[in-house]
Amino acid sequence: MKLHYFHGRSPLRDLVMVKEGQRIELHIKPVGDDRWGLVALSGPDQGRPDGQFCRGPWPTQTRAESVLRSVAGTMMGKGYEPKPGDYVVWSVAAQRLARTIGIPEDAPAGPKTDPDQFKPLT
Repeated sequence: MKLHYFHGRSPLRDLVMVKEGQRIELHIKPVGDDRWGLVALSGPDQGRPDGQFCRGPWPTQTRAESVLRSVAGTMMGKGYEPKPGDYVVWSVAAQRLARTIGIPEDAPAGPKTDPDQFKPLT
């Protein structure tokens, strides 16, 4: 078994990875109270994200960055290529998801917990 670990520039807050028209964006986001979370989004390179996961929160940005690098290494092992110079395009979705990190799933929705607080115009 070969282990991969992404050794890129530091500090690392966002990373784009691509493979055959698929895109993964890894984002480190502040989640309040000096804590940090990781949001990963995946989908077609020229479309909207269709997959996601969130991890954290962690007490330091360094710890969140370590997890980001570990996830990136795992994805490199699956054939994804890191593109540290590419622009992130799903940062708004990542910030919205970051607001849910550390909130229990059974918490009632409210102004601070509703991930879709802005309803579409009809």
